[in-house]
Amino acid sequence: MFAQEWPLIFFTLLGQFAAGTFIFMMIARYQLKTRGMTDLKWVSKGLLTLMGVMAVAIALSMFHLGSLGNAIYTVMNLGSSWLSREILFAGLFFGLLFMTYMFERTEKPLGVISVLTGAVGIGAVFTMASVYATTIIPAWTHLNTYVGFFGTMVVFGAIGLGMIIRLYDSSSLAKEQYVLFMKKASLAAIAAVIIQLVMMPVYLTGLAGGGPAAQMSLQVLFDGNVWLMISRWLLTIVGGSLLIVSFYKARKTISVKMPAFVYVAVAFILAGEFTGRYLFYLSGIPMNIG
Repeated sequence: MFAQEWPLIFFTLLGQFAAGTFIFMMIARYQLKTRGMTDLKWVSKGLLTLMGVMAVAIALSMFHLGSLGNAIYTVMNLGSSWLSREILFAGLFFGLLFMTYMFERTEKPLGVISVLTGAVGIGAVFTMASVYATTIIPAWTHLNTYVGFFGTMVVFGAIGLGMIIRLYDSSSLAKEQYVLFMKKASLAAIAAVIIQLVMMPVYLTGLAGGGPAAQMSLQVLFDGNVWLMISRWLLTIVGGSLLIVSFYKARKTISVKMPAFVYVAVAFILAGEFTGRYLFYLSGIPMNIG
């Protein structure tokens, strides 16, 4: 694994965290407002936080490209390069986050701008996946790349929403409307994990039946990294299970003081997703090597 890939790991993870969290935030904001809850002070602060996350993600992408000049030059190839589209969508998403924040601060309706920002966020994740799915690396040119990237977006979105509400308006987590929405968000995250698990044997079977490069990728995953693969899913599943239990059994405690097991749960999920992305890059063996 090359050192230049570390910024890409964090760029993709942070970008998917920002996109997923924004979407969950806007859905939560809409549903809570329709139920008569208007004191949503966590929204504007959450948007600021996501702007910071996305700014860090874009800065990390600059490390991979080498300079701002290279990034500008790369964007000029929008018609033929997924990397160009990725940079464009990441920048647009950051700009629209700022616009959404300004709309929220000035109490303007967020309907159109939030839908547009969410769509661009999804587009950013799609372009991230397409950068890899259109390479000559068999381990990446599979539907699993899209499933994995969007799965991470959903899982991180559910976690990010909970973290933002806990950070900026912890007392609300004990309210029935919030608990109900977080349960729905947790179910969405579970569904995303299940879909990835279902895709995994299909993906591995495809590698096994592929050419030399695909089989080398499979060998990389199973020779010395099989326990890392198992740990990736165990961390995510155990962490997710702990979070679900927390919303059902310890919601009042969470609103006052966060139990230690909730921090452990979030750490498990973050570690699981990071491990999954690490393995993704580790498996990247191009056909001309195989």
